[in-house]
Amino acid sequence: MSLEGVYPFALKSYELDHRGRMPVWVIYRDLQEAAEYNAVDLGFDTETLLQRGLTWVLSRLQLRITSVPAGRQALEVETWPAAVESRFAYRDFRLRIPGAQEDFAYASSAWLLLDMNRMRPVTVNTHLPLKQVLDRPRMVPEPFPPLESTGSPEFSTEIRVRRADIDMNDHVNNVHYVEWLAESLPESVWRNADVSALDVEYKRALKFGDTVTIQTYANGPGAYIHRMGVAGQNGDVLRARTVWKPL
Repeated sequence: MSLEGVYPFALKSYELDHRGRMPVWVIYRDLQEAAEYNAVDLGFDTETLLQRGLTWVLSRLQLRITSVPAGRQALEVETWPAAVESRFAYRDFRLRIPGAQEDFAYASSAWLLLDMNRMRPVTVNTHLPLKQVLDRPRMVPEPFPPLESTGSPEFSTEIRVRRADIDMNDHVNNVHYVEWLAESLPESVWRNADVSALDVEYKRALKFGDTVTIQTYANGPGAYIHRMGVAGQNGDVLRARTVWKPL
């Protein structure tokens, strides 16, 4: 059985941004969907695991975007299990236009296997036969960066979790966090730049009815640290870093 899979996607007109191009959260959504397709092929997808009281939880993801697709067109995502280490399963991605020589984006990610009854991570190899991984260089080789903020936030906003944000694990799907990051930036950044790098670290789940607070801090030229929390609760639910390239 081949461990990697290549999965087709269609970039639809209603997914395009104000410039008629693919926004970062649609790239992110295709990554998640390709991961699930590959997990189905290999026998450890979310629906199968839920029957055993287990589920995948995305812990960290590093995404790099070299060019942004525009208009309605076909895309494909290649993904594979990259490594297993105790409680973490690592997965990598490549995204391209079919027939193109170069990828337009690539990513590396780390996932926890969660015991739904105890709501605690478990050792992956104890529960799943994930001893086979593709021996390739990681797509994002640099270490995950520290996501520390300094000074006062440059921008802040609040978002209330909707029912439409909840997935089959009964908490907010990780794609929506990335959609909300776009709401946590000044309009001038969103209008005049593209995301070239995104590093995301998930710390705990959000549920229906939570009011999410997002604070954004400058982190060097074109870079921002985002801290996401819940009103009235201590600690972050997510930290992220975005890097924006002027058009």
